[in-house]
Amino acid sequence: MTLFGACRIMAELSIRILIPIFEFQEGLFPPFSNPAGWFADWLATDGGLDTMAWFYAVNIALMVGMTNLILVIHLERKIAARIQDRRGPMLSFRSLREVGEDLSGNAPSWKFKENYSGIGILQNVADGIKAFTKELIIPTKADRFLFTMGPIIFISSSVFLLALFPLSDRFAASSAPAGLMVIMAAFSIAPIGILTSGWASNNKYSMIGGMRSAAQLMSYEIPLLLSMAGVFLVAGSFDPVTIVEQQRESTWLFGLPMWNIIPQFIGFVVFMVCILAEVERVPFDLPEAEAELVEGWTTEYSGIRFMFFLMAEYIRGFAGAAVATILFLGGWAGPWPVPPEIWFLIKVYLIIIFWIFIRWSVPRIRTDQILVLGWKKLLPLSLINILIVIFMVEIYPYFTAIVNLPEVF
Repeated sequence: MTLFGACRIMAELSIRILIPIFEFQEGLFPPFSNPAGWFADWLATDGGLDTMAWFYAVNIALMVGMTNLILVIHLERKIAARIQDRRGPMLSFRSLREVGEDLSGNAPSWKFKENYSGIGILQNVADGIKAFTKELIIPTKADRFLFTMGPIIFISSSVFLLALFPLSDRFAASSAPAGLMVIMAAFSIAPIGILTSGWASNNKYSMIGGMRSAAQLMSYEIPLLLSMAGVFLVAGSFDPVTIVEQQRESTWLFGLPMWNIIPQFIGFVVFMVCILAEVERVPFDLPEAEAELVEGWTTEYSGIRFMFFLMAEYIRGFAGAAVATILFLGGWAGPWPVPPEIWFLIKVYLIIIFWIFIRWSVPRIRTDQILVLGWKKLLPLSLINILIVIFMVEIYPYFTAIVNLPEVF
């Protein structure tokens, strides 16, 4: 059963409860027209049922994405701590008892080994509560409207990504035929929000960070899309399900599946470098260089807005790893009995772990080096990858067909 099929069953059960409620509300104020009655009639149609089912599907996809987001943040904290020879967050559920004793006015029983001997997942909850309780400060001379709209544009386009990519052919909130192009279109909206936030802050550091970020994102989107074009040529579709099926059906040595990373290794390398620049992770985090730009284009943001910015960056990183998995690593294809959704998440997390090791091992590069790498190195490599794919798809089969033609006398 697919995700939409399960959500349609949930919608049918929900409508059986909602329709009598709306009909009861309609009868409370006769003879005046009441929107509740119209809404009840609409829910009884196929359109209302499908809308309710898609509402459930999108919300389930968002919940799964947010759960993975918390795990990714926790994973980065723990791996970074191990690289730096420390333990990282260790806050356990036992510490909640200490908080309760403190709030009740009693002296908390301080037990270090019990309170700080857990896996540390509660540290994310503590940081979220701290961000919610902090004051939202808007600079006096900032453009208040754009200062508010910038985060909305950036964060909404990032959260939208969670509902676009499928975890398998049966677990997908979106079934758009051009699904991957819609995902990249959502990625391309980010520079607008970043530049708006940097300019509206009325801060030179924020403005420089916004300009750097916009220039970086726009210069890397061209080789990024060209590296994806090779996969689209081989699969003949923009649909993630079709691309994964094409990789599952292709075989090479000993009948092993030939994922796109094998014939298009150049495209895979270009895509990985470009997606790192798109999500602004080290060594491409120059727009947020804390050593020279305070905190880049987010300098003037505080509290929950700043936390949402960080959350959106991790969402973009998770979505970028998911797209790389679909394009080059066979998506959710994997041997039985592991479910395809688990295979997909295993591949995504392996990419994220690789990025985490890069972040805490590689130094930041300069702005001119970023632009030179994008325009003079990655762009030609992406074009070479397309030429290789054209030879594989069009030229090689053509000459093979000519050689295999029967001789005619």
